[in-house]
Amino acid sequence: MVNEVITNAKEMIQRSGTSTRIATVGEINDLNEKLDIKLPEWLIELMTTVEVCDSELVVPLDEEDEETELQIKFLNPKCIIEECLLYVPGCAVHKNGYICIGLEIGIGNPYAINIHEGNNPPVYLLNHEYGEETEMIIENKLTVVKKLSDLFLVATIKK
Repeated sequence: MVNEVITNAKEMIQRSGTSTRIATVGEINDLNEKLDIKLPEWLIELMTTVEVCDSELVVPLDEEDEETELQIKFLNPKCIIEECLLYVPGCAVHKNGYICIGLEIGIGNPYAINIHEGNNPPVYLLNHEYGEETEMIIENKLTVVKKLSDLFLVATIKK
């Protein structure tokens, strides 16, 4: 079974007419080792086969108002490690399965998924103003989309 996340990410690249890069096996190994986790196979496949690392995603919020959009920097493995180990709120929640996969361009709040929530998890916006208060961060996370594949379904990559 082909994961809907992979399919929609590939379609986003085609729709955008541009792409960035894939993660290397070495980068994935570093990610697993430094975060002391086992990344799900679907996430490894996404990062090693679909050229989304380091891309700037433009996500429309309102079909009628093209000015209303999210701008998300989709992170590479090195930046994921930094967000999860060095910076709040990622460092406070990564032991609970949250992995920061993107950053809100201009503001810096991370977008995260929880690797324990299936092969097409929701994408959450975490607020860095809660510092290292794990429970507060998790309680106050905002669901951006109910499935990561939905993000790729509507996003384009900024050229």
